[in-house]
Amino acid sequence: MIVINKNSWGRLLFHFRGSSFMQTWPRILTATAVSIVVTYVELYYSIQQYTLTTVPFALIGVALGIFLGFRNNASYDKFWEGRKLWGALINTSRNLTRQTFHLIGTASEETELQRFRESFVKRIIVYAHTLHHHLRNQDPAAEINKFLPKEDACAVLESSHRPLLLLQQLGRDLAFARNRGWLDEHSHVAMDAQLNELTNILGACERIRNTPIPFSYSVLIHRIVASYCLFLPFGLVETTGILTPIVVTMISYAFFELDAIGDEIENPFGVQPNDLPLAAIATNIEINLLELIGDPDRPKPLNPVDDILL
Repeated sequence: MIVINKNSWGRLLFHFRGSSFMQTWPRILTATAVSIVVTYVELYYSIQQYTLTTVPFALIGVALGIFLGFRNNASYDKFWEGRKLWGALINTSRNLTRQTFHLIGTASEETELQRFRESFVKRIIVYAHTLHHHLRNQDPAAEINKFLPKEDACAVLESSHRPLLLLQQLGRDLAFARNRGWLDEHSHVAMDAQLNELTNILGACERIRNTPIPFSYSVLIHRIVASYCLFLPFGLVETTGILTPIVVTMISYAFFELDAIGDEIENPFGVQPNDLPLAAIATNIEINLLELIGDPDRPKPLNPVDDILL
């Protein structure tokens, strides 16, 4: 995610790192080059029979703007839903940790109970990190080996679906606490509901990642945008004359950028500059939960690198 001071208007104006311009400038340059050739031929050779009016481009432009707006809204809905899900993950992790200390426990076996609480909370931390790596197809071995017992760590690493197995282990821990008499039936139901919420978050994140906007719709938008920008100088040259390449550059910049933004935020769980900072969120969950259990070995929050927070 781009982290930059938006009050600095001048810096925003000339800030290209992380913007879609890095992907769209070849397309914009191509449209500009075509407009230069068309303008030169039309004005130098006075070929009027191949010129068009601005009317068809105005009509198509309105429809194209509606299509791009709908497509970008659909992409942003996925982005915002992903952020809400990770906000829910933060809240659920904190709730589970709080319940671990206030619902699980008896006056006896305090030492063993404390070890159980710490192990349970660390498993929640591992779940947050593993979910972030799962959505980005990365290896979570470092966090798994750091917080889990060796046997459990090996089982998770060998699993084909690591977050799901961690939820299974969390459920196993709750059943163990109930069987030991540390957790009554009512409290067990309350904590199991939080595990169900973690399962719902996992499924919703996978739905967002695995359900792209229909391919035929994306192809149609790309083709219309490209055709519109390439043929635009034929409709403007009579009106704008020698300034046609400048006008085409500005219009093609707007349309190609909107098209690229829709592509970029369609999957909010990637590692592109405008995707959600899953690593930073998971690290903040780790910091918060380790502080709640009194563990001094806490990492520092992730800082942006070149204005990008991962």
